[in-house]
Amino acid sequence: MQRVGVLVKAMTELLPMVGATSDLGQALMKSISVLAKHVPPGTTSNTAEKNAIEKMAIQNQQNAGMQQQLKAQGQPQQQPASMPPKPQMPMPQAA
Repeated sequence: MQRVGVLVKAMTELLPMVGATSDLGQALMKSISVLAKHVPPGTTSNTAEKNAIEKMAIQNQQNAGMQQQLKAQGQPQQQPASMPPKPQMPMPQAA
């Protein structure tokens, strides 16, 4: 339940940034009101928030490492669809 409480608090902090009257703001307000019903008061603490932030930071570092590995593997590049493949010249046949 602590994680849900941390999410509710984070969404509440985001609300002024996106504006309560925007479509995203309306969706956030609806989500906050629905989720807040399931989080008892006092569920989240500063320690719980700190732990959640640290966990997200660790996950971000791990994801960044995986992305670097994928780039290092050198995924094959594709030609854009608008460019046709180069035509092959037929080999001359011996008579």
